Amino acid sequence: MRIAALLCLAATASLAQQANPSPVTAEQARNILPRAELSGLTDAQRGVFVAVATEVFNYAGCQDTLARCLAEGQQDAHSVRMAALVKQLSSEGVPASSIVQLVETYYASFAAAERAPVNAENCPTLGKGPVALIEFSDYQCPHCAAALAPLEHLVEQDRKGQVRLCSKYFPFTQHPRARVAAACAEYARGKGKFWELNKILFANQEALEDENLKAYARQVGLDGDDMLKQVYAGKFDAQVEKHRREGMIAGVESTPAIFIEGRRNVLPLRPWYLTFTVDDELQWQKEKGWAFAAAPQGRAKSN
Repeated sequence: MRIAALLCLAATASLAQQANPSPVTAEQARNILPRAELSGLTDAQRGVFVAVATEVFNYAGCQDTLARCLAEGQQDAHSVRMAALVKQLSSEGVPASSIVQLVETYYASFAAAERAPVNAENCPTLGKGPVALIEFSDYQCPHCAAALAPLEHLVEQDRKGQVRLCSKYFPFTQHPRARVAAACAEYARGKGKFWELNKILFANQEALEDENLKAYARQVGLDGDDMLKQVYAGKFDAQVEKHRREGMIAGVESTPAIFIEGRRNVLPLRPWYLTFTVDDELQWQKEKGWAFAAAPQGRAKSN
């Protein structure tokens, strides 16, 4: 059985570079990767998983390919966790080659040299916890609006007490009302109403003219006339620009741009991935870094 498993493993070594890896049955998967928990996957999805596992390098602990680190007799907990990420991506139909690239980029981002010079100071903050999640956003960016609910859910429910969200402004010049809306949000921040107005602004991205903004201010108990007076007097321009420049230095080119303790988030902005990456960050802090750095290009070196 063990010899058959090794032969099967060798036969699938180049699958990650194929457009459509061969399907793998549940029994074959158990023989190839006995420590991988692959329940719920189809044969095609298991084929993608095996293709990725034989190609990608385990990021810590067992210093080999993910497949070899999931073999019988191995004890490395990191490989099991990495397998969970590969499984999730495989279950969503992501191609093997894309998964390899994504997981390599993801684990490489944990290195200190890859972390951007951003901080969770002088910004509206939601929640408390040892992990700082910094978001650069634009009030006329639809993807930023879509990210609000999962981010709030992460901070207030899924990982409450473990992560805090710091919101920073990054208005694009092609969005004519984004900077004005950001200044209004900063006004609301000074009145203790940032998160309330923030939600309304994102929910009404197509209606951010002055009269709209004054109405939204009234909805959260603020003086809309006073708000716009201060906004157009330039009172909040410096703060908005400070956030924007910080984002530019960090390499922000699109929004929402999420940084977790300075680490650029590359995973989808959905609940499963958000909790996964926060938990990884907590483990990174606990271990003070992983046991081994990733190999060049994230893969095992050839002998």
